[in-house]
Amino acid sequence: LCAGAILNTIYNKRVAVYESHYLPGGCAHAFDRGAKTGNSTTTFKFDSGPSIVLGCSKEPFNPLQQVLRAVGVDHHVHWIPYDGWGMIEHPGGKINKERRWKLQVGPGHFERGPLAQFASSSALDEFEELRRVTAPLVTGAAEIPAMAMRPGDTALVPLLRYLPPLFKIISNGVEASTGPFKPYIDGPLFTVKDKWLRDWLDALAFSLSGLPAARTSAGAMAYVLFDMHREGAALDYPRGGLGEVVKALAEGVEQKSN
Repeated sequence: LCAGAILNTIYNKRVAVYESHYLPGGCAHAFDRGAKTGNSTTTFKFDSGPSIVLGCSKEPFNPLQQVLRAVGVDHHVHWIPYDGWGMIEHPGGKINKERRWKLQVGPGHFERGPLAQFASSSALDEFEELRRVTAPLVTGAAEIPAMAMRPGDTALVPLLRYLPPLFKIISNGVEASTGPFKPYIDGPLFTVKDKWLRDWLDALAFSLSGLPAARTSAGAMAYVLFDMHREGAALDYPRGGLGEVVKALAEGVEQKSN
C-alpha cells in the first residue's frame, strides 16, 4: 500500500494492488467484532498486526509517517501518544507464578525499573553497550528520509546528499546494517548474555515483527532501543485503530485513479 500510494500520488502511475487477504492491509489489517450487552450490540475493533508504533506524532518521523505525509493523507490519521504498556510474565514458565510490571518509555525508566529489578547485576552494562553499538544505525537513519532510499543500480544517487549519515549507517558493514539483529545479540558485533534481557528483547521484537530478536531487522531494533529511551519519547496509537492507517494508504493508492 505504501509503494502503491507513492507511485500513484508522486509519480502519477496507474496502480493496482492485489491483496491476498480478504481485507486491505494483509497481516496488518483490522477487523470488527460485536458483543451483545442487553438489547444493544457494541462493536469492538481489533488489530491483527504490529502493536508498537513510534515516531508518528512528532519528529523524528518514522518511514510510515513520512509516506503518509508525502502522499498527503496524514491528516486522516489522528495519533494518540501514550507512555508505556503493561507486561505479564510467568517466570520459569510456571503458569501459577505471575509477575506484572509496566514498561515506561523515556530516559532511565527501564534501567532503574524492571532491568534493575529482574535482571542480573551485569545487565545494565550490557544494555547500555548494546545501545551504544547500535547507535550508528539510528543516528544515520534518522537523518536520511525513507523516500531517499530505493533499490536498484542507482540506489546510491539520491543518498549522495546524505553522505555523513550514510557513513554512520555502514560503519559496521552493509550486511550488519541492513540485515537481522543477530550479530548484535549473538555476536560478533555484540553478545547479550543476561537471560532476562534476552527474553525482553525477544518480547520487544515479537511486538515489532512477530519474530525473535535475532531474526528481526537490525535497523528496526536499533531504532526502538533508541527512540523508546530518549528524552521526550512517546508511543503512538491511531484513533480508531491501525485500520485507519490502512484506510489512509488505500486512499493514497486511489486518489488519482479517476
